[in-house]
Amino acid sequence: MEYIAHDLLQLKEEAKLISYTPIPEWVEYSLAKAPFVVVRRAVQRDKLIPIGVRGERRNQRFGAFLSEEAIKQTIRPENLVSFFQNAQSRNMPAIRALEEVAIIFEKFAWGPTGSVGFELASGEEVVTTTSDLDVLIRLSSYLSVKQAEMIVSKLKRCPVSVDVQVETEKGAFSLAEYAKGEETLLLRTVYGPALVKLNQLA
Repeated sequence: MEYIAHDLLQLKEEAKLISYTPIPEWVEYSLAKAPFVVVRRAVQRDKLIPIGVRGERRNQRFGAFLSEEAIKQTIRPENLVSFFQNAQSRNMPAIRALEEVAIIFEKFAWGPTGSVGFELASGEEVVTTTSDLDVLIRLSSYLSVKQAEMIVSKLKRCPVSVDVQVETEKGAFSLAEYAKGEETLLLRTVYGPALVKLNQLA
């Protein structure tokens, strides 16, 4: 199976992280509470999947690797769209905003990432009243700058800040940056960030 950036991986009980640096103590505690990690945007080497572990604090993020045998389940952001009805009892602005965002992106393959995606997948309450909503959309056809402008305009009416990453075969870029229509754009790839011309994304 191909593992893509922002995929959430549920770990088996016996799963072990592979790290070339010491693993902080908080990592074990976090995985005991919620055995989920997120796939990082990086090159996969020796059949090891680059993953990130999130802790309770904002600055607690740890990058490591995982073997495929350690994975119990893979959850894509777009799989989580059907989960948010179950989370509506959590009176958090970022979760409530999903309903509005779902209407805006009804013609796209999309899903929540970040803290909202993590909470929907794991059931661990990590979203706070100040959380933004991070969203991923996958493009299967060309998106014009004008279309992007219209989407960004609609998103500004949401009750929380919505940060949208557009995923393509070449990498990911910010929808808000793309909507500005500037000549070059920052593209996030498995080899690191790169500046590309807009016509290279067509």
